[in-house]
Amino acid sequence: MVRKALLTCHTCGQDHRAAPLAKGDRALCTRCGALLAQGSRFGPDATFVFSVTGLILAAPAALLPFIGAAKLGDARTSHLLTGVGALWDGGMRMVALLVLLCGFVLPVAVLAVLALLHLPERSGWHPGGTESLLRVAGLLGHWSIPEVQVLAVLVALMKLGSLVDISIGPAFWFYCAMAVSLILAQQSFTFESPLSPAAAQPS
Repeated sequence: MVRKALLTCHTCGQDHRAAPLAKGDRALCTRCGALLAQGSRFGPDATFVFSVTGLILAAPAALLPFIGAAKLGDARTSHLLTGVGALWDGGMRMVALLVLLCGFVLPVAVLAVLALLHLPERSGWHPGGTESLLRVAGLLGHWSIPEVQVLAVLVALMKLGSLVDISIGPAFWFYCAMAVSLILAQQSFTFESPLSPAAAQPS
């Protein structure tokens, strides 16, 4: 018999057998009541679509100009990871690593794992180790916080706007769109897509 995938509660560590969720349904931990997953409100392929969209947006977010600043004829343009390099050179290497991981590397990793888990049935290919991938997605999701970096940038722009001329580059908007795609992918998460019909049956 095919073994069902397990999803571990991030709050109390209780393991649960995965089961298909209908639109709008929510899966709660049987021990502590924490939200484990919910049925997609956008269709069965929503998580896959949002995940792939986020991965596509990540490339221009990292490569294009992020923020520009100018004063007295001196203009500088920064990219998404410019701040990481500045923190590293300034001796704040742990902070630099946290910003790099939580703001870019882990969001991209979560998007990739969710896309892999939710490959449409019609693709004809299903990843192995579904249980492990579910655990990885849940673990990385807690440290993947690009929306915090967006808020930090907005706060910095408000404080610096009166001192220098600020221009927002296209990468900032791509990054915001990537963060929204990640949130929508996580909100659209459902047990149904990563499980084959056989795996959804009692073992």
